[in-house]
Amino acid sequence: MKQETNQAGLLGFEKIALAIARIKNYCSGKRVLVAFSGGKDSQCCYHLCREAGVDFHAEFTVCRFEPPEQINFVREHYPDVTFRRNYKMTLVDEIAYRGLPSRWARWCCNNKHVKTDGYDITVLGVRAAESAKRRDSWRMFGQKPDRTFYLAPIIDWTEEDVWNYLNSRSIPHCCLYDEGFRRIGCVCCPLAITKKKRDWERWPKIANVLFLGLKKHWRKAESMGGISKSGREFTCLKFGTPEKCFKHWLLTGSTSPDYKPEMDELPCMFAGTGFSESDGVHVEGIGE
Repeated sequence: MKQETNQAGLLGFEKIALAIARIKNYCSGKRVLVAFSGGKDSQCCYHLCREAGVDFHAEFTVCRFEPPEQINFVREHYPDVTFRRNYKMTLVDEIAYRGLPSRWARWCCNNKHVKTDGYDITVLGVRAAESAKRRDSWRMFGQKPDRTFYLAPIIDWTEEDVWNYLNSRSIPHCCLYDEGFRRIGCVCCPLAITKKKRDWERWPKIANVLFLGLKKHWRKAESMGGISKSGREFTCLKFGTPEKCFKHWLLTGSTSPDYKPEMDELPCMFAGTGFSESDGVHVEGIGE
């Protein structure tokens, strides 16, 4: 049977060879960090680095919103991956301090965006086909303003390319994909409003932790008379009860009663290790 070419004009095996060549070219002799999430794209980067024969370290930055299936998958199949924890509070206490994360205040990902020192280049599983924003913002190789270099070896891969690669090598994947999840990320992400109810029902224990944090934040807001030390109003109190506020947050990703639901956006880039979605706009593309 004739093998069809994809939109980039390359056959699947040619894309794999090109990705491996990119890794050898940009990473050989360097201190390499693979940003690992246990998702299919970061899996590709991990195994491609192995095939390229470069030395690397893989790191998973924990933000405390991860599905347990994802954490368990990484622990079982990638025992060499390091779990990095940058947070200093429990999730309940941080929500009590900051409030629930929103579409505009996504502090939930802050610890993932802290740079890991000691490496020359970070390998990211960013793909242009995921969204127009990523297609227009990210390049195959670039540098952030802080002089951090990155390589996206599968930038031109499609989702089909990813699965063909993993399946051709019998590489196991997280069970959540078999349940219909196209992406694996944080539970109740404020950017994925149409998925929040599904997450709430799928992981009620995590949802309960979020609600406990909100109730603690609510009590703090009441004790301060509804106004923060900086003069900011605690809009969550307008709902009258934390239960009504939490329900609104699940539907909209916001704790403001004036906010109207919008369409889902692409979830935050889950790579971590010093990179965030917004970095794609600021990096300098250096090569193709």
